[in-house]
Amino acid sequence: MGRKLRKRTLAVLAGGVLVSGPVFAACSTGPTYDQWAATDGAAGRINLDAVQEAYKDSKSATEFEKRVNRIYEGDGVVLIRASQDGDRQMVEAFEDLNGDGQIEDSADDLLFSITENNNQNEIRGHGANGYYYSSFGGGSFLFGYLVASTMFGPSYYYHTPRGTVGDIRTDRANYRKSPSYRTQVSRNSSYFSRQKTAAGSQYTNANRNLSSSRQSYLSSKKATGAFRTSGTGVRSSWGSSTRSSGSRGFGGARGFGGGQPQIGLQRGRRGVR
Repeated sequence: MGRKLRKRTLAVLAGGVLVSGPVFAACSTGPTYDQWAATDGAAGRINLDAVQEAYKDSKSATEFEKRVNRIYEGDGVVLIRASQDGDRQMVEAFEDLNGDGQIEDSADDLLFSITENNNQNEIRGHGANGYYYSSFGGGSFLFGYLVASTMFGPSYYYHTPRGTVGDIRTDRANYRKSPSYRTQVSRNSSYFSRQKTAAGSQYTNANRNLSSSRQSYLSSKKATGAFRTSGTGVRSSWGSSTRSSGSRGFGGARGFGGGQPQIGLQRGRRGVR
């Protein structure tokens, strides 16, 4: 009799777990706005050490923009613009905040710029990346590209072709499901930790210098509630095909000590707004 009672009790408890699971998930409303806005991608932060490596190793502007988009963790595609002024060449990278596939200085956010002059290069961060400056030697793909482009008309100017933005977005989406993205995210997190703790670093103060376009973007996301469905910064779910990957994704995120909260870990908790 006692054995039957124990079995019946276990069955009821098991049934309670099965029922409460979906109900618990239904109560999930995602991260708070403050949690989302503090992530690297939402703020427009990018691993500029990795960007510098990509610039040195890339053989073309298209290869560089592809690699930058794989480094970046934000929602918007990063668009590249290159120009020449005498012997000086410049590359600028913007996050396409309004999603129209073209650079608009008043609507998109400048993440960084690289200038090249006589085989000397300077990379500067802008906005939330404004703490960063580095100089390095050596040429790149840029000089040859811009010189060649002047032979075909008065415009010696490159920008990410609007027609290729869809391909860049697709490549990035596939990359974010791969083990390589896990490695990149780990590198990004380590980078931000180093920048945050470096002596004399202005990393934390740079958050006060967000561009007006970035601030408008954040305000719009908050007002519409669109931040709840954003994939930005949810490091607990990288590498999975869905954003509700459960505890499988959580284990991969352990040990990352970066400046970005792992807001994916907040999903499933009651009362999150």
